[in-house]
Amino acid sequence: MKEGERISRDEILEMPIGSLISAISRAHLAYLFGEIGKLGITGGQYYFLNALIREDGIIQEELASNVHMNESTITRALKKLEDAGMVHREVDENNRRRKIITVTEKGRDAVDKIRKLDEEWDDKIRSLSPSEKTELKEILRTLTVESLQMMHEIRR
Repeated sequence: MKEGERISRDEILEMPIGSLISAISRAHLAYLFGEIGKLGITGGQYYFLNALIREDGIIQEELASNVHMNESTITRALKKLEDAGMVHREVDENNRRRKIITVTEKGRDAVDKIRKLDEEWDDKIRSLSPSEKTELKEILRTLTVESLQMMHEIRR
């Protein structure tokens, strides 16, 4: 399919689960990216920032493990977030090779704004009832866990 072409309902019905999830993710990210860009960060950086909010004050190695990415990718993303004033990194006094990452007030405000956009996205999906949305989330959580397990097995 070429860019800009509409996909038919029949084509959607034939897509594998991973492709369906990817299509939803791309549409969701397109919805968010315009606003995320106004905050001075990228979608990828938001992913890290959101992970940091959940565990503020962790070290880079733990963040890499938590988001299933290598440390060099984390280092680059954190540098950009630090330059944007979203996070602060400081040397761990107990181990000078480790850096502790904290989210700044600017970073927290950005995450709050993006989470509100996420809620708007969820509200705009009207084809599912609240109970169907809950059931879908549970199914997707299960698929996420299984997918990450497969990814780790492949990397061994």
